[in-house]
Amino acid sequence: MKLKRILAIAVMAIMTLGAFSMNVANAAGTYKISCKNDAYGMQLGSDYTQIAYVYDGDNRTTYVVGGTITNNAYLITEFDQAYVGNDCLYAGAADTNGTAVVAGDVARLAVNAIVGAVSNRIDMAYAARNSGASATGVSFTTQGDGASMSANNVVSGLSFWADYGSNNIKNTQKFTNVRLDSMRYDGDASSYSVGVDKTFGKALLGVVVSSLDTDLKTTFNDGTYKQDVDTYGLYVAYRTSVLQIDLGFGQGDSTINTTRRDLGNDQTITGKTTADIEYSNARISANFTRGKFNIVPSASYRQLSMDIAAFTDDRPNDVSTSVVGDGELFSSGNSTLTVTDDAIAARSVDSEIMEIGLNVSANFGKIVPYLNLSYASEDTTKAAYKVEQGTDTASGTTDTDAAASNYSSSYTIGGGINFMLGSHITGGVRVGSINGRDDWEENYMAGNISIGF
Repeated sequence: MKLKRILAIAVMAIMTLGAFSMNVANAAGTYKISCKNDAYGMQLGSDYTQIAYVYDGDNRTTYVVGGTITNNAYLITEFDQAYVGNDCLYAGAADTNGTAVVAGDVARLAVNAIVGAVSNRIDMAYAARNSGASATGVSFTTQGDGASMSANNVVSGLSFWADYGSNNIKNTQKFTNVRLDSMRYDGDASSYSVGVDKTFGKALLGVVVSSLDTDLKTTFNDGTYKQDVDTYGLYVAYRTSVLQIDLGFGQGDSTINTTRRDLGNDQTITGKTTADIEYSNARISANFTRGKFNIVPSASYRQLSMDIAAFTDDRPNDVSTSVVGDGELFSSGNSTLTVTDDAIAARSVDSEIMEIGLNVSANFGKIVPYLNLSYASEDTTKAAYKVEQGTDTASGTTDTDAAASNYSSSYTIGGGINFMLGSHITGGVRVGSINGRDDWEENYMAGNISIGF
């Protein structure tokens, strides 16, 4: 009789999953037991499942509820108990570590920051030579990233420079709650680059060290994603009276720290790993001057690959005082409080961008305003979050799971003002936005100042 009662409860629970209200997205699971609890968790395989198996330890008979049994991988316990609830069955993207969703976009942010800073510096260096600027003089650029601090020809013809930028980003995919598939997240990314270079006639050769820090809230799994990218590289440029060509490449490493919520017991799952970085870029541009105006069309290519090492998502063990439902579907005295950690496989992501742009600036002496427009076509590794065994669609509705965002193209609108205060203080401010990228909002703002004697 007890076994029949258990089976009846399990059947009723599974039949009502689709219609169960999802408005308790921020609450713990029904029984506050981890989705990977060693004794009662139904999800002991690689994916969540709708199928509940109840094992009768006395008669050694396997019973199936909601599907056809193929093996005993999902047997729960030998005490006729089953943990059935929508909190773990309806996980989808919430049961995915942030690296599977966010890493591709971080690769794109990193290569844009690194290459943008170097391209900016190259233009500044040639602008300084053309204007006859002194070692501490201003060297204005017509790039959308604006001007950066530089000190030209300081020691033995060497020049030192630095650049800083900040981005505010958001994936705007439709989101109802953490139990439904989505890849929504938002946060900030900041970067800086420092370098040294030297001119050889019409050529410029330099080295650069760059860093990108991201701090993101991963709404899709109720967690966080923090990644620090550090790289070093070489760049070379050559400029004639009209054309300019520059190339660059580099490598580095990265640390990644993630958190997400166990939908069963409400505890925080933590993960930490590293990644190897490689990047390269090329650009060709032309310079045309019409009075006070400078017009610069350009075409560029940049690429970054990131190899993420395998790691483990650490799930905290259950706490006996927090378990709910003792004596209903199970007895806590028959359970263990240990849980199974998640093994996260190694993964490689890439971001490859082709871009055409146009920059127009006006030279008014100590103030140089400019406008920057560009269009980019990209191939960035898509998100790869887990797919549910069931659906999120409630009875009578037409909602479907949201697929991963597919980023393919975007356009940039930006501008800024470069300025000189006296003969020793120079600087600039710049703002802009990235538009046309599916489910995406991105704005940047940055500034710099240089004081030299």
